[in-house]
Amino acid sequence: MNNFHEAIAYLDKIDEAYATGKLDGISRYSMEWSMFSREMNIEIHKKIKSDHPEKLLFKMILPYWFNRSAMLEIYFSNKHKIRKGRLRSLSNECEQIRKDISSGKANESDMPTMVDIARMSLKGDSL
Repeated sequence: MNNFHEAIAYLDKIDEAYATGKLDGISRYSMEWSMFSREMNIEIHKKIKSDHPEKLLFKMILPYWFNRSAMLEIYFSNKHKIRKGRLRSLSNECEQIRKDISSGKANESDMPTMVDIARMSLKGDSL
C-alpha cells in the first residue's frame, strides 16, 4: 500500500474524466474537458507552490494529464484505429508515471520544468 494517497487521487480523477470524455466523445478542447482541466490545474499548481510533502509527485501529475488529454483527442478525432502505436505509447507513459507516484519515486532533476510543461501544453505534446 502506498503512502501517496493524495497524488494518486488526482490520477484517479483524471482517469475518471478521461473515461467519461472518451465515452461521451468529447474533445480535449471542449468546454467539459476545459472546465475539469482548469479546476484541476489550479489545485495542482497550488500544491506544487506550497510546502506540501507530495510536492514533487504533484509535478508528475501534469504530464499524466497531458497524455490523457492527447489520448482523448485521438479518440475524439476518430483516429484511434490508425494511431494505435501512439495511444499505446501514451498509455505506457501514464502507467509508468502512476507506478512512480505509487512508489514515491520523484527525481526532480529528471522532471520537466514548469516552462517545459507550459510549452508542451501549448503545443499539445506529450512528455
